Amino acid sequence: MDEDEGERKRRDFEERFQALLKKPTKRRKNNEIDLESMQDEAIAMLKHKMKEAAAMDVDCVNNKKPATHKLQLLPQVRGTLLKSNLYDSILDNNMLEAVRIWLEPLPDSSLPAFEIQRTLFNELPKLPIKTIHLRESGLGKVVLFYQKSKKADPSLKRIAEKLIGDWTRPIMEST
Repeated sequence: MDEDEGERKRRDFEERFQALLKKPTKRRKNNEIDLESMQDEAIAMLKHKMKEAAAMDVDCVNNKKPATHKLQLLPQVRGTLLKSNLYDSILDNNMLEAVRIWLEPLPDSSLPAFEIQRTLFNELPKLPIKTIHLRESGLGKVVLFYQKSKKADPSLKRIAEKLIGDWTRPIMEST
């Protein structure tokens, strides 16, 4: 039954991917391709892949198997997060929701692979994250968890503490 559900999810994903490819690209003046919509589509696809990898890792943990799907996708996620020209698309398409899912503890209460934590925490301070993005994604709660967790690496706790400070400062100044 688990294989059937996984196969169904994969088929759904492939069908949506093909539908996205068939959509006519929007054109601007002088027949230039609309790069912004292409970026948005790419970010949306990556977000979907990230959520799917997280779900497959949860299934692996529940079945006492190694959870490696997120690790396999990590280089692509890192590459995307490194591109400062994509920051607006990342935030507008709520990719932070997928980042939150990747950072959440697994069903066995273990934290994700350290490489995942380190990569994501190193890239988060670079993003121009606003309060609205935190509300939409729920990322703030997970970062707060890392700040207070005894399991988290001290270097990640420091980054989490700095992020929480940076994110709460505008809220405190407005009250």
